[in-house]
Amino acid sequence: MEDIHRKSELVHILGMPTHILKYGTIGQSGVIFLIIPGNPGIAEYYDEFMRVLYQNSKYTIPVWTISHAGHVSIPKSADNLAIEKASYSVCSLEGQIKHKLTFIKDNIPTNVKLVLIGHSIGCYMILKLLDDLDHQVLRCFMLFPTIERMAESPKGQVATPLLKYLRWLGALIVQGLSYLSPHMQFRLILWYFRGKTVPDCIYNASMSLFDSFCVSNVMYMANMEMQKVKKLDEDLIKRHLSKISFYYGSDDHWCPKSYYYEFKKKFPHADTRLCTDDHDHAFVLEGSQQMADILSSWVERDLHKIID
Repeated sequence: MEDIHRKSELVHILGMPTHILKYGTIGQSGVIFLIIPGNPGIAEYYDEFMRVLYQNSKYTIPVWTISHAGHVSIPKSADNLAIEKASYSVCSLEGQIKHKLTFIKDNIPTNVKLVLIGHSIGCYMILKLLDDLDHQVLRCFMLFPTIERMAESPKGQVATPLLKYLRWLGALIVQGLSYLSPHMQFRLILWYFRGKTVPDCIYNASMSLFDSFCVSNVMYMANMEMQKVKKLDEDLIKRHLSKISFYYGSDDHWCPKSYYYEFKKKFPHADTRLCTDDHDHAFVLEGSQQMADILSSWVERDLHKIID
């Protein structure tokens, strides 16, 4: 059954059609949850997480997710050439940060308080947005944050050379798979996730990964992440520490536990938690309900300050 609170939109931002997924509209609460995704930055991956978060707020606080530019398959149109041209700048890591700032400034009134929820590289993006949005941000929650030394992490050591030298091969494989019928593509996704209990939104979101344009943008941004996300920006974190909470994974190969302990030493008074439930870095696959419940209870005190 279709959820009456759920709305899916394509919004043009910096010349790029961008998928926005929304639960609820901005109303009297004066607060909004805005999710900045990981990579791939496909809003629909977060559908179940959003639904539970919205439900936990008793349907009073809207929950929106903005996809990364160029990561979601869009209908072919006469504008394809212009979109491809825009993608060279907007789909870079820096371009994606500007893309999020533009969306917020154009679509969320300045009197509405932001609760920013970052996942993975989305946490890095939020950090880079804070100086521009500090007056509007109520809280930030960084889930499985990749905010430093990505190329040095266990997965980064494997991904870095592949992304540097073999992106063309990934794009070529996807180009071949794109000629399969949607039915066959969906069957491949079902096969890939066999044995896992994932929500339906995961299957639908993954269909964009048969679009070679999307996958090229996903890999391009990932390559930039390995190059750009290096030293922790301690000064930036100090400036905004009172508004930021961090949630590290207990077995996260993009952000190993050692990063958590080192972060705690640098910022002993930070609101920082280490996962005790073995949630995966890609928590949206099998941990959306639990992570939404954790976040709902975590933010409750801050919301009372505004709503009461």
